Amino acid sequence: MNDLLDFVIERHGGIDRWCEASTVSATVHVRGAFWAFKGQPDRLGVQSVTADIHRQRIMTTPFGDGSSLEFDAGLDRVRITGSRGEVQDELTVTRRSMDGYTGDTQWSATQTGYFISYATWMYLLEPFLFTFPGVRTREIEPWSEVGETWRRLEVTFPDEIAAHSTVQTYYFDADTGLQRRMDYSPEVNGKPLVAHYTSEHHDFGGLIVPTRRRVLIRNDEGVADQRFCAILLDVREVRLNK
Repeated sequence: MNDLLDFVIERHGGIDRWCEASTVSATVHVRGAFWAFKGQPDRLGVQSVTADIHRQRIMTTPFGDGSSLEFDAGLDRVRITGSRGEVQDELTVTRRSMDGYTGDTQWSATQTGYFISYATWMYLLEPFLFTFPGVRTREIEPWSEVGETWRRLEVTFPDEIAAHSTVQTYYFDADTGLQRRMDYSPEVNGKPLVAHYTSEHHDFGGLIVPTRRRVLIRNDEGVADQRFCAILLDVREVRLNK
C-alpha cells in the first residue's frame, strides 16, 4: 500500500477488523429524482443490506413492495425474489445488457437493482476495497475545496469488480484522512461527470463511515454543480459481522 492509502485506512478504523469479518450490514436510505427519471420511482427507499466482504455479493430488502434483491458479480446475476423466495425477475450478463445506454435511457427493475447493488457494495467497503487483488492505487495532485486541502487517490479497478467506471478518484481530508468526495463517470448511464460527496462520518464500533452521500454533476475542471442533487443516500446502523 502507498502512504496515502495506509493513512486513510487507519483513519477509517484500520484493516484488522475487516480481515476478521465476513460481511458488513447497514440500513441505507436511497432517494432522489434520478430514480423516477430512470423509470423506477418505487423500488428504493429505506432498506437493509448485507454485503460480503471478500467477494462482490450483496442482499437488499425490501426492493419494491414485498420483494428482495440479490446481486452476485461472480455469477454476473441480479435476482429479484418475492416474500416466499420465488424468483420474480432475473438478469444475467448484467453490464452487457446496458451497453450503449445514455443518460436518457430508462432502466428495468433488474438493471436498477444492478446499479444500486454494485454501488452500495463499493460504498460500504471503502476504503478497505482498495486493498483487493487487482486494484491499483496511486496518489495524484491535491485538490482545494471549501478552504481545505484534500489529498487524492486514483483507483483503478479490475474487470472482476463491477464499478461505476474503471478509474475513479477519491478525495481525503489532508488533516483527518476522512473521505470527502469521489469522482467517476457511470458507464451504464452515458458516462456523465459525477462528483459524489461523502460527509457526516460516524463511529460504528471503531469503524468510521461517512453516513451522508450526495451525487452531483461536475464540469470538465472538476467543479461540482451544487444547485441540484440527483441521488441522495444516507447510511446508518453499520456493523461488521464474523
